[in-house]
Amino acid sequence: MQQLKTQAGIALFEALIALMILTFGVLGLLWMHQQALIQQRHQLMRTIAMGLADDLAERMTLNAQQRNLYAKTWGNATTTAPDCAALACTRQDLAAWDLQQLQQSLSSQLPEGDASVFALHTPPDWWGVVMAWRDANETYRTDAALGSPPCPAQMSCWRLFFMPTR
Repeated sequence: MQQLKTQAGIALFEALIALMILTFGVLGLLWMHQQALIQQRHQLMRTIAMGLADDLAERMTLNAQQRNLYAKTWGNATTTAPDCAALACTRQDLAAWDLQQLQQSLSSQLPEGDASVFALHTPPDWWGVVMAWRDANETYRTDAALGSPPCPAQMSCWRLFFMPTR
């Protein structure tokens, strides 16, 4: 009878250990799933930033004569511009409208989105766009190479260099 009680105690202990191993396995899988979702979100934000930077580069290329009007610093809110989709605009109004469209896209598509548009020191006639969005982990960072503004704290950034000539 004593041996039967000992075996029952060992079987219960083995079941408890198996349950703990299963629990840690499930917790590990949940952690891996959470990390995958975080990485997916980071990649989505980067893809959106790339698309917005590319869109602005195309707009600047189409309005290359007015490229100096596109210069923008961090947090520099754009002024209102006429709706160039509905009305005929001058090239200057088109530049203001393009920046207004950029600001609307940043506000709606990136968390606390911001942008900086700048002329490079060298090579001449080259420009840069840096897109930034809120990311406490600072997953994607840019340096200050070629006159780029540094990425703000607790933000991730993506940068594009291009030559807006037509």
